[in-house]
Amino acid sequence: MRHFLTLVAILALTCSVVAQNDCGTVTPPGYAETLVQRMAAVQTTRISGGLIIVPVHIHLLRESNGNSALTLQDIQTELDSVNYYYANAGLIFIECIAAEMIDEDTMYDYESSTDQALLLTNHFTPNVLNLYFANTVALNFTPVCGYAWFPGGPDACFIAGNCATNGSTLAHEIGHYMGLMHTHGGSPDELVDGSNCSTEGDLICDTPADPSLSGLVDTACMYTGTAMDANSMMYQPDVSNIMSYSRKVCRTTFTPLQYGVINYTYWNDRTYLQCISTGVDELQTIDVRVFPNPAQNELRVLFNAPGVNRRIEIYDATGRLVLLEQVADGVPSQIVDLSLLANGAYVCKVVDDSQVITAERFVVAR
Repeated sequence: MRHFLTLVAILALTCSVVAQNDCGTVTPPGYAETLVQRMAAVQTTRISGGLIIVPVHIHLLRESNGNSALTLQDIQTELDSVNYYYANAGLIFIECIAAEMIDEDTMYDYESSTDQALLLTNHFTPNVLNLYFANTVALNFTPVCGYAWFPGGPDACFIAGNCATNGSTLAHEIGHYMGLMHTHGGSPDELVDGSNCSTEGDLICDTPADPSLSGLVDTACMYTGTAMDANSMMYQPDVSNIMSYSRKVCRTTFTPLQYGVINYTYWNDRTYLQCISTGVDELQTIDVRVFPNPAQNELRVLFNAPGVNRRIEIYDATGRLVLLEQVADGVPSQIVDLSLLANGAYVCKVVDDSQVITAERFVVAR
């Protein structure tokens, strides 16, 4: 019930499909003040140790005949990209419940005013991050790329199909869910010299002042604006920041303090998230474990039972086989050399006599 009482008051953001990346953020009342107070702790907090698992439940809205603009593999590949970005914040997003296929013609093109309450009532898993993917998403009849809530709202993100595989929209929406504002925040009040960075903009001082980049980033990912701040200094925004309005394909980075906010938000607002089911067959078996994750140059694959004619297959985010190793019969584990693999998301499959025992996602991050 608490979800519906906060839907209007805490709705956090919308991302326009029509424009390049126009998003209108309505920050929850008092959240900016809360973030200002938290930043001192964020700046002194060290992110260390293993990865924290954030459980997710994928809901794919399809036509009644099962047709969809997206496949489950499309979504899982995008989630791999999210995990690559969020590894430095100490988080990894894992499916802990089998993906739900919602075959309803009326919801295939999602409209918040008619569909949101129904989905959050009948197709919502408590205490996990629910990710809803539709053909199109409209917020009060305005087409958007997606939207989510800051802490205090529903554990949910809605993503439009034509934005779901662009490499940054899902990461962007989850960024809001994990406490990050847009980099322009209250600009143009933030000054280029950074002197008021702790009280204006996104309140994070290692993100440069940002005048809002919608329509001001070219295909070479160069800022083309000419705006100046109140001191007549030219803006030099970071067009690569995932929380900006830059061109979507240009958004590939978070800053150290943004990672700190994400981690701090988990420990102060999201520790109730827990995996309550193991409905994903390949990803939740207990036969094989891989670590470390993220990996650098080596990945250890641990077998809980001996096998015969076993091999390890590594696939990249496009599904291409990039590494194959045979495993000696009966050994308990094997170290796989990853030194020739580029940074990114991968899937490790262990196959025994042509049968997949398990498939584990991991990230290479150096």
